[in-house]
Amino acid sequence: MTDDELLAARVETFGSTFVIVQHLARRADAELAPLGITARQWLLLAVLTKGFPGRSPSLSEAAEQYGSSRQNIKQIALGLEAQGYVRLVPDRDDARTTRIELTEQVRIFDQPAMVEQQAAVLADAFAGLSADETLALRDIVRRWLVGLAPAGNVHTRS
Repeated sequence: MTDDELLAARVETFGSTFVIVQHLARRADAELAPLGITARQWLLLAVLTKGFPGRSPSLSEAAEQYGSSRQNIKQIALGLEAQGYVRLVPDRDDARTTRIELTEQVRIFDQPAMVEQQAAVLADAFAGLSADETLALRDIVRRWLVGLAPAGNVHTRS
């Protein structure tokens, strides 16, 4: 492969990734509308649940895992708080630090009907890929995230 071909492949993949994100966000927003949350809010809930099991991270910690700014995470979390999915609470030891606590309401995602709906959405989203291709894509995305994120700020297991 020539340097020009590699550059063209990178340009196409880079642009296509943003298009994929737009399609996924639109579809996720439609699926999540009955719950009163957006795809960005759902992603924050997923980051909190998977990235910080059993603990309530600070806004800054959540921002590192999410890949965004503390201010952006606070805005997303405020929307989730208004819907009853999280609470923003001061840290017990440092009042300057705000922590994000999940509420019992997040358990809605564990209910059998919701698990089935999520599986159907994922099956539809990956319908064009075989099982082996899906696993290969997962591995590629994990490696890509490691290369993109600042050192120590990537959570590669979901």
